[in-house]
Amino acid sequence: MTKLTRMSVKSEVDMGLGFENEHLEFKKTVAELNEAVISISAILNKHKKGVLYFGVKNDGEIIGHQIGKETTRDISRKIYEKIKPVPFFEVETVEVDGKTVIKVSFDGNETPYCADGRYYMRMADEDKAITQAQLFSLIRAQIPTYEEWESELTEFTLDDVDEETLKDCYKDGLEAKRLSEPYTDSETVLTKLDVLRAGKLTNAGGVLFSKHKPVTLKLALFATDERITILDQEHFKGNIFECIKAGRLFVHKHMRWRVEITEEVRRDIPEVPVDAIREIVINSFAHASYKHIVTAHEIDICPSSIAVFNPGNLPETVNPEEYAGGKKKSVLKNPTIASVLYKTKRIEEYGTGFRKVFSLCGEAGVKVSYNDDEQGFTFEFSRTPVNPMYASEAESRLNAEQLAVYRLMKKNDKITAEEIAAKIAKSPRTV
Repeated sequence: MTKLTRMSVKSEVDMGLGFENEHLEFKKTVAELNEAVISISAILNKHKKGVLYFGVKNDGEIIGHQIGKETTRDISRKIYEKIKPVPFFEVETVEVDGKTVIKVSFDGNETPYCADGRYYMRMADEDKAITQAQLFSLIRAQIPTYEEWESELTEFTLDDVDEETLKDCYKDGLEAKRLSEPYTDSETVLTKLDVLRAGKLTNAGGVLFSKHKPVTLKLALFATDERITILDQEHFKGNIFECIKAGRLFVHKHMRWRVEITEEVRRDIPEVPVDAIREIVINSFAHASYKHIVTAHEIDICPSSIAVFNPGNLPETVNPEEYAGGKKKSVLKNPTIASVLYKTKRIEEYGTGFRKVFSLCGEAGVKVSYNDDEQGFTFEFSRTPVNPMYASEAESRLNAEQLAVYRLMKKNDKITAEEIAAKIAKSPRTV
């Protein structure tokens, strides 16, 4: 953002300033600076530009303003500190009807703007606290520009590409017959995937294939649902493909599994369907907001839930059940990113993710819930704190192999390592 401050005095047309409206605000003195900041943010949220004068009454009467050594600097500092994101603005002294006033011109396209942490909207000549629905609309109004953002060029070149990840992903696409031509070189492949132009990665290419770890994923295992005591934690950084892998591994590591052995056939059964976890984790990175990202992706595992958060939102007025039921068509916030994930077989089929998740969890008796707010979208899988598949909480801390061995020994304390190995299809050394 650029802050402009001018100390010069110039003359406005001597015909007054008119009346306050949705683009124009008057303040008598800088003693009303806090209220002025609110008005600026409100006008920006409604019209993305406007003007505010100090030294003018609400009815438009020009009374003038005494200009001290620090007056305009104080105004600039207050705007810079209180309004987020910081808009472009200019503070200058001008003459109107022979009197000196302070003029603040401002503009910005990065709505929503907040004043000291609160959001406002201009209504006629008043500043109204913004409703949740209005805030969502302002945030989601940025979505149509994502395709443009994806195609913008970064400073990353071919030297910045994680070629190992690129080759592995391309191989998966070939095996799935979603890519047809053999891998040749990174430049050719990235160009065909539409993430490289003029030797530079696009924004989409950067988050997908950069080796400079452009995406952050917070991973945490909590001892209680209050999320106070952390048992395991990691702040993972990588490109989208690396983050997807890290997220899935973390969940698999800390999920509870039960073992069923029937007729010497062993089955490891997760408490939450693995494919459901996979769908939600991948969708999280496919539909996240990367343009104005203010927080990280996050996976939190608590005794009663597994929650996957991404800094993005569903299209307004749409919920996951409508996608799952086929009532709404899939809306691709990041069409290029989604296309690459599909071609490399991370996304199975467009628009079927929620349907698959609801179906799998329904069959497994796993309750799901979700929350879509101004911070982002959270999808949550339920867990039973002490799962009835285990005889005790202690058993729940064993991995699948340990649990199988323990239960066989519990049934027969004279069983040998060789006999156990035969039943669970592992070597005696492993047992």
